[in-house]
Amino acid sequence: MKQKLLLAITLIAFLTTSAQVTLLKEINDSGTANSNPSNFFVFNNKIYFSADDSNGSNTPGNVDLGAELWVTNGTSEGTSFFKDFNIGSGNSTPNFFFQFNGTMYFSANTGSGNVLFSSDGTVDGTVATGGSFVFEPRELNGLVYYINTTDANGLYQFDGTTQVKVANTGSEHVNFIGAQIIVFNGKIYGYGFTETDDPTIGRELYSYDPATDTYSLVKDITASANNSGISNFVKVGNELYFEALGKVWKTDGTTNGTVEVTAANSLTGTDFYFNWNGVLFFEGDAGGTSNDQLWKYDPNTDTITNVSNITGSTATGGNNHDPDDYAVVGNYMYYRGEPADDTNGYLYRTNGNTSELITKDIKDIDQIVVLNDKLFFEGDNGTTGNELYMLDPTTLSIESVSKSSLQIYPNPASEFIQIASEYVNSNYKIYSILGQVVKEGIITSSQISVSGISKGNYILKVSQDDKVSTQKLIIQ
Repeated sequence: MKQKLLLAITLIAFLTTSAQVTLLKEINDSGTANSNPSNFFVFNNKIYFSADDSNGSNTPGNVDLGAELWVTNGTSEGTSFFKDFNIGSGNSTPNFFFQFNGTMYFSANTGSGNVLFSSDGTVDGTVATGGSFVFEPRELNGLVYYINTTDANGLYQFDGTTQVKVANTGSEHVNFIGAQIIVFNGKIYGYGFTETDDPTIGRELYSYDPATDTYSLVKDITASANNSGISNFVKVGNELYFEALGKVWKTDGTTNGTVEVTAANSLTGTDFYFNWNGVLFFEGDAGGTSNDQLWKYDPNTDTITNVSNITGSTATGGNNHDPDDYAVVGNYMYYRGEPADDTNGYLYRTNGNTSELITKDIKDIDQIVVLNDKLFFEGDNGTTGNELYMLDPTTLSIESVSKSSLQIYPNPASEFIQIASEYVNSNYKIYSILGQVVKEGIITSSQISVSGISKGNYILKVSQDDKVSTQKLIIQ
């Protein structure tokens, strides 16, 4: 009995704590000046990234060395300057990291152009390879394929020593556009064009098969000289999903198997695709006051669902949620999103059915990465500037972020509870005293049915745009 009572007290106390997002290190500690940590990459249980201590207080010699390579093991003490590649205050801005054969590679500007570096994770073992800039690397069958921006966006390959243009048995190479290539079913797929076909076909979906050294047009989606504007490649199950003309498309690699996902054709402006547990998550706009929300498409049921349901604004675009920068820890997908009438990006998370704001204390969330089940990202608390922040999800309450005056009645209840009309269209969850979700959904009226829930003590949590409210609930 004492153990049960202690557990109940612990849970209630847990529900009133705030999300423990912490400043890992203020790299540029000159007031609100930014260090702009970015291009995070996990290697050998550490995170390597680009940052700029223009104040010089955390760099060797206490001088401004520009945007250079930094490293963290996830602690403040273990976050430090790593190496200067553009000597002096110039920016090398390390980026396009990849791991190949146990070695970390990245591109950095030495002041004489972008150079490919290799690293074993030590300062002395981080050296220039003599190779050139590698853009959007993808590994396939023991080789790294990438776009060479100095050769008309041609496709190149790297074996750890040599960088060469891929072999081609045809008459022309495909020029791939931007960062839009992916490995799928033993081939490279991308958004590109050829000089011959561009005037009549435009820029469309192409593939490259290393086994036969051939390029193929997978499909002319616009069926004209217009461009299809392909982006956001992501594999889900046995199919490759991508955005074309603002719509959700998929392909099995064949022309006939490249089709629009009809279940999602009511959505426009789709963007930022992500695969979590075999379900496609993405940004989409259903029109009206919905604006850009977090949606999901489940291939198993061929259905779409609005996950975020941000509401409350009457301004044009005021309900834009603009989800981006997804990362998964445990049973949640974390991401950057916006509440109604607010364009600052905050940290949210979803269990796949509803989403919730973790805290508004930190804004400008960007580039979320996971190390040892903790989240690391760029953020700003309003006084530090854009710096390196960390969230340990185990310190979160059962999503309780702010205290509230949420009132419900009757309480105790047996069939339903009455709730103020201001909470209509908000997401809710009912938790057992052990922290298990026993019911969840969207409040569609001033009543929530509790019939079917076993007798006992519970916690009702309501997520309403920029706040989360909780109340103890007794079922009898």
